[in-house]
Amino acid sequence: MRFQASHEKTSDLRERSDGFTLVELLVVIAIIGTLAAMFSGNILSALRKGDEVSCTNNLRNMGQASIAFALDRNFFPVAKGKNPPAYESLNVLLSSSEGSDLSPDVFVCPASTEERAEKDDRNKFVLDEMTNSYAWLGKKTKASTSASTALGSDDSIGDKENGIDENHEQFLMVVYAGGDVQKVPVDEIREGKVLPGSLVDQGGE
Repeated sequence: MRFQASHEKTSDLRERSDGFTLVELLVVIAIIGTLAAMFSGNILSALRKGDEVSCTNNLRNMGQASIAFALDRNFFPVAKGKNPPAYESLNVLLSSSEGSDLSPDVFVCPASTEERAEKDDRNKFVLDEMTNSYAWLGKKTKASTSASTALGSDDSIGDKENGIDENHEQFLMVVYAGGDVQKVPVDEIREGKVLPGSLVDQGGE
């Protein structure tokens, strides 16, 4: 009889351990859903902060190379013509000794949708409107300009309500002639303008 009772108990345990019940599955799904809701906001916030840090580093690298360029030539790099597109002016920097070490990654903010330029067999590359996500000076500017003169920035502000699904939401990262990079909220940009100072985007606007 002892053996029989033990055998019946083992059988019951086996039957119950064949799988999860519907209630157990629903509880697990509810827990996973709750955890996902709790952490998704933190994950998105961390990703945005990472994009901001990378963008700051990109602009700082461009700024330092441009300051070195200006100290040697007395002017910051700007292409010829009236309000030349930003990528043309940055190609002037790239073709110089001061900018020759910059990589394609430097010219694309991770919060943008632009793609990195491809290097050729000589390890060189040229920017175009699809491989540069930064605005730049639109007119010739002396090296002696104020340290608060904007040299470059993101070329637009993210605004999903108005169909702009790229770049940072409600602010620009801006590099200045003094070498500083600062976060500029949308309400600090002069009324009637979308970029600070005399910066222009990929279309020269």
